[in-house]
Amino acid sequence: MKNDHEHILEQATLAHQEGRLADAEKAYLEVLSESPDSGSVLNALGTVFLDQAKPDQAKKVFEKAANLTPPDLSACYNLGRLKQMEGDDKGAITIYRDIVKQQPRFGLAWNNMGVAFREIGEPEEAISCFRRAVAFSPDMAEAWNNLGVAQDEFHMTENASNSYQKAIELQPDYASAHFNLGVSLQKLGRFEAAANHYKKVLEIKPGDEAANFMLQSLGTSTTPDAAPAQHVRRIFDQCAGTFEKTLVNDLEYRTPELLFNLVRPHLQKDLTVLDLGCGTGLGSQFYRPYAKNLIGVDVSSKMLQKASEKNVYDDLIVFDVLQDWSFDQPFDLIYSSDVFVYFGNLDSIMRSASSHLVRGGMIAFSVEKLEGDSTEYRLFPSGRYAHSQQYIRNCLKHHGFTPIEETDASIRKQSGDEVKGLLIVAQKG
Repeated sequence: MKNDHEHILEQATLAHQEGRLADAEKAYLEVLSESPDSGSVLNALGTVFLDQAKPDQAKKVFEKAANLTPPDLSACYNLGRLKQMEGDDKGAITIYRDIVKQQPRFGLAWNNMGVAFREIGEPEEAISCFRRAVAFSPDMAEAWNNLGVAQDEFHMTENASNSYQKAIELQPDYASAHFNLGVSLQKLGRFEAAANHYKKVLEIKPGDEAANFMLQSLGTSTTPDAAPAQHVRRIFDQCAGTFEKTLVNDLEYRTPELLFNLVRPHLQKDLTVLDLGCGTGLGSQFYRPYAKNLIGVDVSSKMLQKASEKNVYDDLIVFDVLQDWSFDQPFDLIYSSDVFVYFGNLDSIMRSASSHLVRGGMIAFSVEKLEGDSTEYRLFPSGRYAHSQQYIRNCLKHHGFTPIEETDASIRKQSGDEVKGLLIVAQKG
């Protein structure tokens, strides 16, 4: 009988490898009918269910294998991955902690635990996990890349560059590591080297919009009208977990509060309000007392998940500002903090805003200030746009807005220096 089961197990493994998932499932179930507590077979069956896009069934068998004595560590690992896919990062962390207690050198578990800690906004724990991951699995390119991202969050730009370089040495066609290294080198003012890595991304992934945009930010060609939505989404999906801590604590970010203080004298009760590019909802608590309906929109679904945890908004919508706007009602107020820095030409946004505001409605927003006599805007190597005061005034006038408040402000810090900005409130005529 043992030989029969061994033969069936071999057939199941072969069927799985060849993609004959139904045959593999049937064979694994046959083995489990005689050996129901075989952790390795339960784990194999769970991976078949995952490959069949049946996560609920996979979860049940992974949990069974994880609850054996001793637990099957591969099943525990897969259960942790599944919980991360479901968005249960804290549950995944609990599982990974149990794994590394029993197998401290399990690099993949340390790496995935680091990712989970980033998602819940604990960057110190994340960087600690990634350091262990590369210590125990020095050939894991993904862990080196993740370590670089974590180091970037702590402004350890040189260290991050070295980590990305290590990832590339291990995996020369690692597009994400090339892109991340390009961004780090750009921060360090090594523009030519940065450009080479963006060009490498374009060799690996021809037409990659983010890499092309960052090349354009180095002045390699004409200035685009806006950052690609894919690029902005990638930035904020990646940093959603640590966004507020980094901005508020490290960069002394106060734009939402400063903008609210500017618009507050003009507010009444029971307004219909649109938070355009709401992010994690940093400004929402200021406007909620004045809003009968507060809607937040953002291009990043992960930022919206964080915003939903505040329980402040009436609705949250994944939304690309440059696409056609389609809302059920006009707004009394549209506000937008630190969003227009990803758009050079604001004509489309102002046109859409004007058509979705009631007569007498207001738009309040911030931009980075372009100094000098220019009447236009400029894309900087930071990958962000700055606008001249005259350009803003002309754009508002063209779309029927009259400025009612306008002030200079320090909107955040960058590399230790204050970033000069403009805060504007305008009314639709």
